[in-house]
Amino acid sequence: MKKLKQTSLLLLFFLVISLQSCKTNNTDKADKFYKEDNVPEAIKHYELAIAEGDTTATNKLALLYANEHQPEKAKAVYIKSFEKGDVFAAQYLSNLSLRDEKYDDVIKYAKPLADKGNKETLYALGSAYLKLQQYDNAIKYLRLDSSSVYIKDPLGQAYYDKKDYANAEKQWKSAVNDHKSGAINSYNKLLNLYKEQGRQNDYDAYYGKY
Repeated sequence: MKKLKQTSLLLLFFLVISLQSCKTNNTDKADKFYKEDNVPEAIKHYELAIAEGDTTATNKLALLYANEHQPEKAKAVYIKSFEKGDVFAAQYLSNLSLRDEKYDDVIKYAKPLADKGNKETLYALGSAYLKLQQYDNAIKYLRLDSSSVYIKDPLGQAYYDKKDYANAEKQWKSAVNDHKSGAINSYNKLLNLYKEQGRQNDYDAYYGKY
């Protein structure tokens, strides 16, 4: 009986190794075919690898479609990957949806990750809420990464749209004062704020600063 168990364990071990090898081979073959510009064979082997459960092949296939200027096919692959819980796919889809102005889709893809502490989705999620005029939600999520120069622009805008001009100014000034690059939008909005409020001295102090 002991020998039978040992034999069964060995068979299981070799089966796992065999399956893993198969996954690796199909993904490696697909990579090789794609480097050789053999796109049909690359797609075929990525799909084989995906069927075997290789999650890296899913993202590689989506990237292939994106590089081949077939965004809808890339999106379809990423959606399948998202449904399996792939974080990168969720990040990609949230950014894609923001670009396409599909703000409800941004929330669908980005909010579950943001609620778990994923900062990579905060800009897209906060910006989507801002576009939907849900300012409190925009502020809630954007503040989770308020040290980012890119986040300070929409965060300041959310405060501005709520007529909280003091906090809007605070965010835009911080972007300009604390960052050497990436703050051009905050800079322009800060100058416009000073113009609107007739604060010529502050306008002059910041004009040309960035």
